[in-house]
Amino acid sequence: MKRSESFDDVKQLITDTPVPRIDIKDQVLDRLRERQNKKEEFRVKKRMGLIIAACVVFSVTSAYAAVKVYELKNEQGEVVSKITQTTEDPVVGDHKTYSELLEEVRASIKPGKAAAVYIVPDNPNKIVSFLQTPLISTDQAVIQGEVGDKFTFPAELAGGYAFKEGTVLHEIIRDYKKEDFYKEAEETKKEVIVKELKVQPNIDNVIATYTHDKREVSLIIKNFENVKYASTEAGPDDTVEKVKVGAQEALYTLNKIKGADGNVEKIHQTVEFYKEDKKLMINVFTTSPDMTKKDLLAIAEKLVK
Repeated sequence: MKRSESFDDVKQLITDTPVPRIDIKDQVLDRLRERQNKKEEFRVKKRMGLIIAACVVFSVTSAYAAVKVYELKNEQGEVVSKITQTTEDPVVGDHKTYSELLEEVRASIKPGKAAAVYIVPDNPNKIVSFLQTPLISTDQAVIQGEVGDKFTFPAELAGGYAFKEGTVLHEIIRDYKKEDFYKEAEETKKEVIVKELKVQPNIDNVIATYTHDKREVSLIIKNFENVKYASTEAGPDDTVEKVKVGAQEALYTLNKIKGADGNVEKIHQTVEFYKEDKKLMINVFTTSPDMTKKDLLAIAEKLVK
């Protein structure tokens, strides 16, 4: 595909809501984009090209000294998820220009559409980002219909959490070469090159948000049928532990999100485990400050069966 296109406006996926009412889905999507960007190279060939992550965003370059690696393995002993914990804070560059341009493109994508984006400024590695406008519904039946028998969403999670809203991201086909972006940018002198992508019916990621009183927790369901493994990083102030969900191995992480002043502004907690029979990675995720590891493990216990 040689042409560039612009799209109509689409609403913001999520808006940040202050404590005590916390809307965490935007942060969940950010985590998915960060991890999907890292796992792209491990996708296997399928149909016309690689099945690639549905919502990939260029991650800030960081310099770390790794000290520990935590891995989840499938029944064959193969690594399906990895978290690398580090000892030094990241060295972060100023990505304001890149971020602004990326958000302009994101806001222009039509519902049900997807696009590949090449942004020239502040992109020395010539990364191509992939964006998709997901299906969002407050009707649990709609979300369940998209997922089918891959995973059954309970009406209520352990602890009394009721379904609030679901978001579905589908797989995208990449049927072009990155060199096409580079060539067009050089010939046209444009700072942003956008190409529409084909969206497949099979799911890539699903987020289901549940609420109880002032707490919120999300289930992040990742399709690992065409993925070898995904890798993320944990900082020196984060907690990473191997835990048990029933008889199954899982990973618990507590990530401390710092503001510009260096102080911790938010805390993310996740329990992650792999469902071998369905090839799904399941994350139980929250930013609610009064939720505990025990709460997340109780939820995960009911989902692992």
